[in-house]
Amino acid sequence: MNSQNRSLQASGVSKSFTSGDVTTAVLNRVDFAASASALTLICGPSGSGKSTLLAILSGLLQPDAGDVHSLGTELSSVSGAQRVDHRREHTGFIFQGFNLFPALTALEQVLLPLHYLGMRGGRAEDHARAMLSQVGLDHRLHFRPAQLSGGEQQRVAIARALAKRPKLLFADEPTSALDSHSGAAVITLLHGVAKQHGTTVVCVSHDPRLIDHADHVYRMEDGQVSPRCPDPGQTQ
Repeated sequence: MNSQNRSLQASGVSKSFTSGDVTTAVLNRVDFAASASALTLICGPSGSGKSTLLAILSGLLQPDAGDVHSLGTELSSVSGAQRVDHRREHTGFIFQGFNLFPALTALEQVLLPLHYLGMRGGRAEDHARAMLSQVGLDHRLHFRPAQLSGGEQQRVAIARALAKRPKLLFADEPTSALDSHSGAAVITLLHGVAKQHGTTVVCVSHDPRLIDHADHVYRMEDGQVSPRCPDPGQTQ
């Protein structure tokens, strides 16, 4: 990976959590890099620290040691308010459980972050409709989550994350609740987002189906990463 193209880079990142008298080291001097226009996958078994690393890379969590440079900003050197601004302006999130609001339609789900950004009225609705059309849901605009399949709910979540055209897109186990057909559609969509919009897409997963679709793959185990991944059957 060309260092000049790296939009996201972590160096020597460590993180531990303490519960009572017990301290558990989750990340141990992790180095990581991702570039624009590419889907970078962090694969490995459950409990290996993937989601913790994703939270640190996105600025949701501060490391105990090490640095994260995101779009030229060193996240540990700025205030909490500045990190919030950075996330709001530059990042999108796709969560494992979709995180959709049960009472809102697909269109309303996508409109919500646009309202937070100050986009209102017809302009916001046209943009939200375009995002849902991009993920193949223009015929489901007024459906609520309970009326959608798992794959459709995930695509609503992706449209919501893409609505503000983020430079960084973080996905936490985006296919774990999906069947093979829906999972393949989501993977293809994420890869297309990276290529079409120049987005830096970082995905963590233990799903071996993602490996062949990723541009760069990191293997994570025991709190450490290496820039390679074994055969899919070994990622379970």
